[in-house]
Amino acid sequence: MNKWLSDIMIDDLPEKYRQMAELIGIESVLRLEESYQGEQFYFSSLSKLITQKKKEFVKARFTGNNHKELAKEMGFAVRFIYKLLSRTKQSADARQGKLF
Repeated sequence: MNKWLSDIMIDDLPEKYRQMAELIGIESVLRLEESYQGEQFYFSSLSKLITQKKKEFVKARFTGNNHKELAKEMGFAVRFIYKLLSRTKQSADARQGKLF
């Protein structure tokens, strides 16, 4: 990056760039501008992905009796943890089928 760019301060930027610079840093904003100049960006919500990853985290770390701890750590209700793990067990049982 050009040395003179280091003279650019957050207050020099238009408001939307200022907000981004406060989040990711002015150097990152300038690099994005350099690479994507003139393009518009739309950031769709990642809430479904985040929720799915939280569910996977809960399933992977469930020890058999840590419902409350997982609920607190993940920001879910304890009842939701029980329901999530119940659905997981049901789908595993369905995949396994009847043995006898």
